[in-house]
Amino acid sequence: MAQQKQDEFEDEDEDGSKFKLDFINVLTVLSLIIISELFLYFLSVKTDSSFGLKEIVFGIFSGIVMSLFLIWVRFIMASNKYLGGIISLVGMISIVYALTRKYQGTYTTIFMSIAIVIGLFYSIFYFVKAGKK
Repeated sequence: MAQQKQDEFEDEDEDGSKFKLDFINVLTVLSLIIISELFLYFLSVKTDSSFGLKEIVFGIFSGIVMSLFLIWVRFIMASNKYLGGIISLVGMISIVYALTRKYQGTYTTIFMSIAIVIGLFYSIFYFVKAGKK
């Protein structure tokens, strides 16, 4: 009985629910942080406001939060890929809506489009990967 429980735990680690810090995760986190920082920098240049420590911390924090959302969706896709795909799309639409309620203009559209492409690439990659298991 004890041996059977040990085998069940080993099987759970093999189904993709264990987090690995792979190249795509690192690339997604770094790119979303860079996009957030660049957006806030160009916004401060355009509006002649200051770009200081507060904006840098906010950019890093928002990039990490968006990345953690995508990683969370990845875990959902490991068990139910369609639910994960729907949550991913609804989450990205919500973020875009919130951003466009606060900011509007060319910079917002450009940086938002780049972030959407990154998020969609990440979600589609793990959606396809979840289907192969």
